[in-house]
Amino acid sequence: MRQTLNFSAKLSVVAVLFAILFSYAMFQGGFVSWFLFYAFLPFLLYMLGVLFYPIHNWKVERRLSKRIAMGGETIHVDVRLTRKVPFPIYYCVIEEYLPDSLKKVDEHVSKYEDMEKTEDYYESRKVKRVAFPWFSKHINFNYELAKVPRGEHALKAIRVKTGDFFGFVKKEEVYQQENKLVVFPYLRPVKMKERVYSFEQGASPSFKLNEKNTNVVTGVREYMPGDRFAWVDWKTTAKKNQMMTKEFEQEKSVDMLLILNAAYHPEMNELSFEGSVEFTASLLNAFHKKASPLAFMTLGDGRKYFPFHQDHSPHQQIQGHLAKIRPIGRIPFGRQLEREHASIPSGVMMMVVSHHLDNDIQVALSKLAKKSKRVVFFYVRPYKRMKFQDHQSVKQLKNQGVIVNVLSEEQLTQQEFEVNT
Repeated sequence: MRQTLNFSAKLSVVAVLFAILFSYAMFQGGFVSWFLFYAFLPFLLYMLGVLFYPIHNWKVERRLSKRIAMGGETIHVDVRLTRKVPFPIYYCVIEEYLPDSLKKVDEHVSKYEDMEKTEDYYESRKVKRVAFPWFSKHINFNYELAKVPRGEHALKAIRVKTGDFFGFVKKEEVYQQENKLVVFPYLRPVKMKERVYSFEQGASPSFKLNEKNTNVVTGVREYMPGDRFAWVDWKTTAKKNQMMTKEFEQEKSVDMLLILNAAYHPEMNELSFEGSVEFTASLLNAFHKKASPLAFMTLGDGRKYFPFHQDHSPHQQIQGHLAKIRPIGRIPFGRQLEREHASIPSGVMMMVVSHHLDNDIQVALSKLAKKSKRVVFFYVRPYKRMKFQDHQSVKQLKNQGVIVNVLSEEQLTQQEFEVNT
């Protein structure tokens, strides 16, 4: 109904213009008046042609240079519009509908230089191009999405506007074309000062995470991705005609559980949450490279648990989960962590990453310290927001045996995380 009324109004405008010029030529008479009428007649016919020319059946394609990217990368986007009838179009305005999730910029470590200035984390992105296709059947334009932020971004629609020379007749169409872009958190190396594992034979610590003790060979097995080339048993490989590797006596490892605070808090800093997600992703990547037995859990709007697996598929699922995660949920993180106390087995090494610290979280960490073999707490907080109560809570946690790492601007702006475990 609305489109019909809009079409009728534009048709009326063209008819009125024609009537005015024709009436002027008829009543005024003479060469000048008829010259003006015939000179303006092609423009009236063009207006009429634009009015009746269909643009709803154009074919729109959008191609992304990457569908999966890392935070801070640049994505190249190519848009192609194809039309069947080569009607002469003077101009064409093409506008991309960008989601709110792309109204941020990821400048890697630079965004943490002053975590209080969260407004610098936002940027109003607009993509609008003007083309002059005339008789061309294909309209191409490209643009760049620079410094894409972490998240799942959906490009859903493209708006096209066109009209006549003078703007009396304007046409607009919105084409639904969805493309999804998943951006993983920006990863950095993690240097852990303390040692986590120890050999069964003695108490001397081993700094290498879950490495093989290559002194004692216990058997052979099929070669798996990640095994060292030096471990290949060439004699058995030749006999069975398939890659076989030596199996060594395992070092005694500590089962580990990493928990990320993904709950919303009114006083939270958005860049603190982004920093906690990036650090968690980097820490998981470091343990994954060493094939360490680490399970992962997020507590926010529900509970999401990822058990340890040696293959790569769960790791990709975790990275995808961290790409989409947002700080939501009504239940405070401290209460959720308290609920998990009973389900966590004794002797597990606990690592907790949080953008917030209150009394409930402190009590839950203290209880976990009594039950677990070791509790490491990573507190991501802007330096200017570190109040007296925060320093007191950190000091009390350390006295209760919890290893605390405070990650502020100084640590987050480094190219490598350096923490105590």
